[in-house]
Amino acid sequence: MFALGAPALASVLLDPFMGAIDTAYVGRLPSDDALSALAVSATCFSFCFKMFNFFAVVVGAATARANGNASANEDGEWRDDDFRAKAREIVSASVVVAFALGCATCIGLEWFSDEALYACGATRGVGVEAFQGVENAGATTMNSVLWDDAEKYLRIRALALPAATVSLVGVGAFRGLLDAKTPLVVACVVEAVHFALDPILIFGFGPIVGMDVAGAAIATTTAEWIGAALFVKYMMDERILDARAMFTAPKELDELAALARGSSAQLTRTVFLQVVLVSATATASTLGVAGAHQLCLQLWWVTLFGLDSIAVSAQALVAASLGKNDVVGARNAADRALQWGVSAGVIVGAVVFALAPSIPYLFTNDASIAAEAVTPIRIIALLQPLNSAVFVGDGVLQGASDFDYLAKAMAFAAGVGALGIAVYSSADDASLASVWAGVAALMTARAATLGWRYYRDDASPLRIERALEAVAYSIDDVDER
Repeated sequence: MFALGAPALASVLLDPFMGAIDTAYVGRLPSDDALSALAVSATCFSFCFKMFNFFAVVVGAATARANGNASANEDGEWRDDDFRAKAREIVSASVVVAFALGCATCIGLEWFSDEALYACGATRGVGVEAFQGVENAGATTMNSVLWDDAEKYLRIRALALPAATVSLVGVGAFRGLLDAKTPLVVACVVEAVHFALDPILIFGFGPIVGMDVAGAAIATTTAEWIGAALFVKYMMDERILDARAMFTAPKELDELAALARGSSAQLTRTVFLQVVLVSATATASTLGVAGAHQLCLQLWWVTLFGLDSIAVSAQALVAASLGKNDVVGARNAADRALQWGVSAGVIVGAVVFALAPSIPYLFTNDASIAAEAVTPIRIIALLQPLNSAVFVGDGVLQGASDFDYLAKAMAFAAGVGALGIAVYSSADDASLASVWAGVAALMTARAATLGWRYYRDDASPLRIERALEAVAYSIDDVDER
């Protein structure tokens, strides 16, 4: 598990780390409110991008199952050819669908950019300081300059959506192969390009004029297209992506139908989650603390996705074990992942809590924004053990293809989270900490629903009784022989 988890740590941190780098550089622009413009526009893009996370999850589980099924055969050469053929159909069809959906969403964001910014809690103002709270329908007023900054960032980042969706398929495909190193290589190249371009395009260098927030978007978009090109190359080298297979009728219709059902359930689940997170950003904007919220949100994603590397390992190992009908192995892998995840969460939480007063200055020089972020950062720190258990639980049930339950559980948890944000933020002394208390309610509800499915629900594909039945069946089979 550690061999898979260590490389996966860097690869899953790619998107949040890119966001954190953008935040750190933009937070040092002369305009104190540039972070606020980035907060709303980045949330809009993040909502769209994370809606397509199901590609990594579902393609990974399907590829791992095909891998597990193939490895049960005796003829090594046939096994490899059979697996590659199945994986090629799954991955090739997914790349086509992912690219098409990425293009359609890109067009939608370009066409409805104003509406997207409004949905995230901003409204256009004239001669008003950015993100100054007003009593206008609970929205936040943004002056024309910063509205233009937010709109430019969103429009430019939208151009990366086709590349980002294809990369998600690539991540899932290599997870299914139990190969965490290839996504790591891609992540390192992408972040190196992004890290080099960001300061040049934001602040300017030599003949290159600084483009502020728009420069951050160009750097990130360029890096993501390079990442997509690398994933396509590596998938072709691995013989799990073929240009002809992308445009021919699939043979494995049952497998692709299951893929579509899982994708639909995962999409529903992700939309519920993103609605709550967008609500959190909109509420922070209304309270006039969008800049500090952006800072906290980037820390949240970095720590969350860092811990998610263990969930990636759990998903791949559980799917591969179930592909061999090894329920005991799947359960053991899940239990180990939960132990590792909670332990890592305790360590990360302790470090973040201790460094809470200093962390904001990684992203901004503004003392008032930094002060607003300290208490929410401590809430984030205290949530780390719970967060890690939730992420590992997600990975385990995703590996078991329990997508329908995950969607229903997220619908319930999202309702709890949205209610928590609304209630806590309606108090007279509401602050950014109130918003993050609502997020804590979301994560608590997620932990409760996942824990029920894993430990108590008889319908769970990983119930211990099923594992014991599988062991008894294996023993009887040996006795008969």
